[in-house]
Amino acid sequence: MRGAEEADAALYCDLYGDPGTMRFVGPPLSRERAQRRFRQVLASLGRRPVERVLLVIVEKATRQSIGIGAFQDFDTRRRRVEAGMMLRSEARGRGFGSEGLRGLVDFAFATFEVDEVWIQHAPDNMEARRVPVRLGLSHNTDGESGKLTWSARRHSWPADRSVSGLNRNAIDAKRN
Repeated sequence: MRGAEEADAALYCDLYGDPGTMRFVGPPLSRERAQRRFRQVLASLGRRPVERVLLVIVEKATRQSIGIGAFQDFDTRRRRVEAGMMLRSEARGRGFGSEGLRGLVDFAFATFEVDEVWIQHAPDNMEARRVPVRLGLSHNTDGESGKLTWSARRHSWPADRSVSGLNRNAIDAKRN
């Protein structure tokens, strides 16, 4: 994974404009709207306190961008942050979801002052449901939104993992 940059606009627009990718998220965005949204997100990355972090998931073998990962909804009082990711259709079902989420959780605990990383997904998204189960995340009481929520907690997350190939220095440089 690496920090997002202007050159990643096409990836962002492809993901948010793809009906298959968006089927459990919401209506797909038009190319123009996705481009506007990407510029807004990119502009927000340098704000203090940190509001969101946008990462690009890169396949190690090919060095191709296969998805995006993000952190948002930083809750400093409760020391938690929401993580999420979207993968290109050709990257799904190949283990990148588990590897990507593991990388996001590792990154959050290594970088932010949080004790919990949580995710949410639509209850009928069976692909998304398998990932947190596989990684041992705890299922939370489902929220008012009707989505399933899962958490990784710092005290029970394996501490001996590396930061899963993330280029933290490059990401930190973008945030400063």
